[in-house]
Amino acid sequence: MIKRAFLVTLLFLSGCVVLYSAEAEELHKNLWVKLTVASDTADFRINIPFDGCLSIISTVPGRKQRDLLWGPRLMKKGTYRLPLPAGRIINRAGSVELFNIEIIADQQTGSRGSGERQFNNPTGLDIDPVKNEILVADTGNDRIVRLSADGRFVAQHGGFGLSFGNLSGEREDSLDDPYDVAVGGFSNFYVADHNNERICIFDSYRSYRGTLFPKDGDRRNRLSRPRGIKVDSENNIWVVEGRADRVLKISPSGDKLFEVGGFGWSAQQLKDPTQIDISSSGGEIYIADRGKGRIAIFDRLGSFIGEIRDHLKSPTGVAIDADGLVFVCDDQTNELSLYTPNGIRLLSLDASVDNTRFRQPSDIALTSTGIFMVDSGNHRVLTFKRKKTGSSVAWQATDAVLE
Repeated sequence: MIKRAFLVTLLFLSGCVVLYSAEAEELHKNLWVKLTVASDTADFRINIPFDGCLSIISTVPGRKQRDLLWGPRLMKKGTYRLPLPAGRIINRAGSVELFNIEIIADQQTGSRGSGERQFNNPTGLDIDPVKNEILVADTGNDRIVRLSADGRFVAQHGGFGLSFGNLSGEREDSLDDPYDVAVGGFSNFYVADHNNERICIFDSYRSYRGTLFPKDGDRRNRLSRPRGIKVDSENNIWVVEGRADRVLKISPSGDKLFEVGGFGWSAQQLKDPTQIDISSSGGEIYIADRGKGRIAIFDRLGSFIGEIRDHLKSPTGVAIDADGLVFVCDDQTNELSLYTPNGIRLLSLDASVDNTRFRQPSDIALTSTGIFMVDSGNHRVLTFKRKKTGSSVAWQATDAVLE
């Protein structure tokens, strides 16, 4: 084993060592990387032994942060040269990953009703990683339901009511068709209160804390039928404003920072958007643009950079996993699909663990090993296992190759 590794290294560095054919054949069965750094360009020469998704990742010393430098892209078996700007590579280290993802239907929770484990056309959900809970926007029952990771009922919040004025005697935390829920950085959560046209806050103790947006007396900034909501890594809140065909970015203090979209037919405008997610690696904004049958992609400053359309007719939910892959659910095809960021569909599902077909799926939330989806038309929450298989090889810019 030591001898083979030595010969392989000589082959990469000098380019003139001839291996025995059996050794060469064995070499091409493995994932390997050769890195050459010039003044402007860093060239990765990568041998891919099987078809799969390829990513080039940089790690930050002393931190858990992983920067996605390239990919994930679906690649065929073979040897490739991938150039990157040298400034992104010099004095850094990381890994090249080649992997495949499998999705396995696991369990389901819910039926139609208003009981503890029942729902009425739920449309949104999110995961609280600190408390290990699933939060569901039970839209038809005007409430937020909290479930344990295995589907047990924990508590509920809200209940029908108008938020403005007290003529009906309703509580302030009453909700009217809550469309979505999003967990914040301090384990608080935000609710897109659809018909009350506001974003309200519940703190980490699950107590109602008031309206985040719009602020009282603010006549310039109003919400028109808020839908999907997401909190990014900087605790900013992103809200899909359905009737205005746009997405708003709101600060943790409730100030509007900027907006994306607006009604129109250009690529950068939206029509009937529903949900949103933010990539943790690059900060890209992914919007389920249902009226245009696509996932619209914007950069962190709101500039349009691309779209995903393959097999999509009416995408309603979108979520980005830790590897940079894109999960999408569609309420017309009734499918849950997995895409690369450049729009290649890798796989799709259309049925739960008991083989019943999805019906109007509307939102997705992810953990490192699990996928959670609201199957709105069947009044339930579905759980899937996410299985990742593959291999990785380390690289370091100061060395030609690490195997």
